[in-house]
Amino acid sequence: MRERRWIRTVSVLVLAVLAALALLAARRAGGVRALAGKVLGHRASRARYAARVDEAPFGLLAASQVGYAPAMVKQFSAPGRFTAFQVVDDHSGEVVLRSGPPVRTLSVEGLGAIREVAIGDFSALTRAGRYHLVIDGGLASHPFEVGADVFDGPVRAVQRVFYFQRAFTAIDAAHARGPWVHGSDAALAPAGVRKGWHDAGDFSIYSASMNTALYWMLEAASDFHPADDDTGIPESGNGVPDLLDEARWGLEWLLSVQDGSGGFQNTTCQDHYGPYGTNAPDTVPPYRHGEVGTLATARAVGTLAYASAVFRRVDPEFARSCLAAARRGDAYLRDHPDEASDGSSCPAYRADGNREIDRHVRMYAAAGLLLATGDPAAREAFERSYVELDYDPSYHHFNGFAAQLYLRAEAGDPERKRAIMERLRIHADRAKADGDAQPFQWAPRTHWGSIGAAFVRTDAYSIKACLQDRVRFAADCDQALATVHYVLGRNYLHFSYVSGLPGVTHGRQWAFHHWLATLGATPHDFPGMVAGGPNASPEAADRSKSWARPIPVWGYWGDPAFPRDGNTPFEQRYTDNDSWSTNEISLDWQAAALYGFHFARWVAHAPPASR
Repeated sequence: MRERRWIRTVSVLVLAVLAALALLAARRAGGVRALAGKVLGHRASRARYAARVDEAPFGLLAASQVGYAPAMVKQFSAPGRFTAFQVVDDHSGEVVLRSGPPVRTLSVEGLGAIREVAIGDFSALTRAGRYHLVIDGGLASHPFEVGADVFDGPVRAVQRVFYFQRAFTAIDAAHARGPWVHGSDAALAPAGVRKGWHDAGDFSIYSASMNTALYWMLEAASDFHPADDDTGIPESGNGVPDLLDEARWGLEWLLSVQDGSGGFQNTTCQDHYGPYGTNAPDTVPPYRHGEVGTLATARAVGTLAYASAVFRRVDPEFARSCLAAARRGDAYLRDHPDEASDGSSCPAYRADGNREIDRHVRMYAAAGLLLATGDPAAREAFERSYVELDYDPSYHHFNGFAAQLYLRAEAGDPERKRAIMERLRIHADRAKADGDAQPFQWAPRTHWGSIGAAFVRTDAYSIKACLQDRVRFAADCDQALATVHYVLGRNYLHFSYVSGLPGVTHGRQWAFHHWLATLGATPHDFPGMVAGGPNASPEAADRSKSWARPIPVWGYWGDPAFPRDGNTPFEQRYTDNDSWSTNEISLDWQAAALYGFHFARWVAHAPPASR
């Protein structure tokens, strides 16, 4: 007994000494609060690990979880060879289609232990219904639908995200159709500034991403003429397609940031945030004006000129106001011919002094004015600023957008149009070749925002070819649809990168997003949010902070629920958490995805093309 008492006494003394030493170390490192943070962080990490669901990448057959139109090409990817597969009615269990071996196999690298992928084709399935796939050996897919209306819901959800991202207004329950609401932040706007969209998971409004998003929305209106006027936004039912109503919300911001010189500001800035989970649009500090410069002005000129051409048929007065603003902006550009200026506020997207980007955006301004006015001076300005189409269009590569507007302009030079078409054909062929060599058929760019980049690539090249001739360029149509199918589940994680879509079994639940983190709603994400997606080089700073308060922050690196390291395959370099370098949203890729989904719906409702 004495020995046991002695052991207990010594143990207590040892623990007391250790506690004292820990307390002293904590004080030296920042005090008791730091020690408490470490303890709480450890507990949060243990709870996070306990809730972990071990992933089995490519543990199922990879196919879209939303589905396919009856006449579409339908393919799936399997992690290895098979000899036969079945399509099974998900409700009755009836086998509705049996088919043979893969239509092709690919040797692959970068998928971990998987070295060969087999592609199955079930295009013969045309009967509407809900199904799943099974290969010999029992490996199955998630369920999916077949029907002409399978993309109606995704189009609506992806488009409605812009309502949730609206700035300087309340998001109310009547239109949110769910718990994702906040009060009005209109009183925080700088004098005269109105409307616009928060760029991403943060709150600032940027010229670069705003104009990129507006371009894709205007393109969708021009190419697919959607008439939907019932998507549940405040303007629904006004006789104007909701896509144009939403685009106008962004255009109104552009009009509001033009100053007396005719130039446009580059941002409406909110660059200071409290701890993650404490920021809401109506409680942050007041916003401040950005600076006027040639880059923001040229973008606005091209977009507003394009908008004037689109809105003439639905709102001639608004179209005239857009064109008048574009003309004033063009005068500013002509008064500043040797500038490539951009402001310093909220420096995301900033390209001050970049003459190449200045040429890109001046080319875009000229193309928009040529489309809207037919003015020969705009055609000459286009040629002076022309930059060859060597890469996909983006917020830093506006020449790709400029080229598409030039093709729409009746006053464009036929030889220049022919040269542009040749370049677009080269890029479409490259996208198709990359898709053919890829196990899930998408043609990715592996940087930040890979999902959006894949949409941009096929939107700009594959879809444009398909719209010329669905029979002659059927392979381009399929390549564009492959991007859609990849995003909806035909991928290494058999995962829908779009949140909240009905019928999806395994889909996005979380996002890096300041006001949603503060709101703490269930579900966390409003529907239709398109993720950034796999990133070959996730940012080093995108790390988990288990000790953060009021909520732990689970970034790309160090999340016990999504363990990743330098050996993780590219296709798995995504985490459904607060990672901003894989799982934020952005107007950039949200709008490119919207255009791609409008295309998919257009194909689904169009008469089948003879092949």
